Amino acid sequence: MRLLVVLFALERLERNATLHYIAQEIDCTRAEVQRAIETAQKTFLVDIEKEGSVYKLTSWGILDKSAALASIKNHIDPEKI
Repeated sequence: MRLLVVLFALERLERNATLHYIAQEIDCTRAEVQRAIETAQKTFLVDIEKEGSVYKLTSWGILDKSAALASIKNHIDPEKI
């Protein structure tokens, strides 16, 4: 679940998607965000680019974004998606 929340935070924060702001947004540590990003890239072939300290989600890989959104809607505050 954390992986999906991080991916949606990346998308939502856009130019502010640094480890610091993502962690703040979803209430976890920067290390947890970093691990989630790395795991998503390896496991789901998600494409995330990094420019300076800003991360950008460029491809959802093998994940279906609509299905991912539906799977977390009942577990996450809608403001966090």
